[in-house]
Amino acid sequence: MIDPEKSHASESYSLRDLVTIARGYVAELVRAWRLLMMFAFMGLLLGLVLRMTSRRTYEASLSFMLNEDQPLGLASAIGSIGGLLGSPDQVNLFKILELARTRNIAQKVFFQRTQSPSGEEELLANRLIAEREARGLWAPSPFYRSAHPLKDFRFRHDSLKNFSRLENQALLQVHQHFLSMLSTQLSEKTNIMELIVVSTDEQLAFELVTRLFEQMSAFYISKTVEKQDETYRGLLHKTDSLKALLEQKQFGLAGLRDQFRGGWSFSGEVPKSILDQEIRALQAVYAEALKNREIASFSLVSRTPFIQALDLPLMPLKSRQRSWPAALALGLMAGLLTGSAWIWGRSIWRQLQ
Repeated sequence: MIDPEKSHASESYSLRDLVTIARGYVAELVRAWRLLMMFAFMGLLLGLVLRMTSRRTYEASLSFMLNEDQPLGLASAIGSIGGLLGSPDQVNLFKILELARTRNIAQKVFFQRTQSPSGEEELLANRLIAEREARGLWAPSPFYRSAHPLKDFRFRHDSLKNFSRLENQALLQVHQHFLSMLSTQLSEKTNIMELIVVSTDEQLAFELVTRLFEQMSAFYISKTVEKQDETYRGLLHKTDSLKALLEQKQFGLAGLRDQFRGGWSFSGEVPKSILDQEIRALQAVYAEALKNREIASFSLVSRTPFIQALDLPLMPLKSRQRSWPAALALGLMAGLLTGSAWIWGRSIWRQLQ
């Protein structure tokens, strides 16, 4: 059985030891204050270097909302059961934000052209690569390895079907870098979405976020109403064909009437009756096709979602850069921590010998 008094004494002894050790470390820091100050000075120099080498970053944000009529059905019922899957509106919103991160959408942006600082046109992908190179993030290779195969790489054409293995590798790398620059947000209260691109190139950030929104919204709208659009186009083609055939029959009937205008015969009435019957049948079919086309047109319009941009990015973009006080404070803290660890480590090493 454990004696409470011995246990309390052991606990007090342990706390006393910890306090003694802590005081010893503090005393060691005081004795080595010159060394600690040297580390602090080196930390200030590090903060100075960090501030001088830090680059200003620009943030391009674009907010938008989705206006879409959700039909009642199984999806709505599933989405409303206990709130486990979320409402159908939120499901579509998350789908839109995920579309913005897909390579299928991003590569349509990468191979659009923009004006370079020199005034020439260049691919957005090449401009993104240049921005990454300026920050030392594109195709890094340690000194003990050979040069990265993508070093100094630039896209020469935008035909993805004819890309080589190296170009495919570069495309994947560009997309990964783009994802590191892109962030998305969704307000659960208002269902307002936001795309944010951060870059050290102000024009690049502006172009990426605006063109990404255009491609993403166009893709979502086209795929949402793809079935209705195919139905409408099929009915449009059918009504145009029926109209052309009906006009052909009507001109044929008019020609027969002109042919037998001067006289009357039983043999002339037969083809006219046949054409007249065909015309009446075609008129009925054409009227039904027109009605179906209008219904399909109404369905297409009612099902077509509308993605509305709310706040577009404006130049100049919001920018930020590490301030002098923050850089110096960070360097000073790093220097003090490193110096303290060095002094304590040296003290422990001496005690172990």
